[in-house]
Amino acid sequence: MTAIPHAAQALTSALDRFELASVRVLEAVTGAEDGNLGAALVDLSTAKTQAKAGVMVIRFADEMWDALLDIGRETQRP
Repeated sequence: MTAIPHAAQALTSALDRFELASVRVLEAVTGAEDGNLGAALVDLSTAKTQAKAGVMVIRFADEMWDALLDIGRETQRP
């Protein structure tokens, strides 16, 4: 079992949320919509944090996989 597919899904979700929040920020700044700039910026920051967490989970899972392979190699040596 690996955490990478779940982390990749979370990362994709975060990037989608970041894109939507970015559009909302632009609309609020340009006056294209009567959007709430503060809420859009909070959503942007939240999506950024979620993306960072997804990347960290992927890195950690990769490091754990490498460690498990190393342990397997050590136990196979005579």
